[in-house]
Amino acid sequence: MEGIDENKIESEFKSISFDVKFHDVQGKNYRCAISKLHKEIVPEKCKVLVKPKRAIITLVKASKGNWLDLHFKEDKLKPNLDKEKDPMAGIMDMMKNMYDEGDDEMKKTIAKAWTDARSGKTADPLGSYR
Repeated sequence: MEGIDENKIESEFKSISFDVKFHDVQGKNYRCAISKLHKEIVPEKCKVLVKPKRAIITLVKASKGNWLDLHFKEDKLKPNLDKEKDPMAGIMDMMKNMYDEGDDEMKKTIAKAWTDARSGKTADPLGSYR
């Protein structure tokens, strides 16, 4: 983005989100915002730096560690440990999530395993060791 005027930048950093607006950049407005970050940041230390051909948004993490993504993501593979719920329901929910979010090969593998298990065709996984 060329032509950014530092005086026409509006930025708001919060502990779990940020919103940066670039007004009148060659006649257009731009915005970079994430409403729910992966983890907390230190708003006082975050900043926007303007270079001749780009803007750099620097976020400072509140705690050490790697972030795999800027956006917050629920851990869909973690089973729900509700005491009143059937224990197998958590495993079934996890399998359903894997099936829904998997590629075609993953769906085939899960469907085959499910069909084999229901028809009693499952192989003995330790058979080669006996």
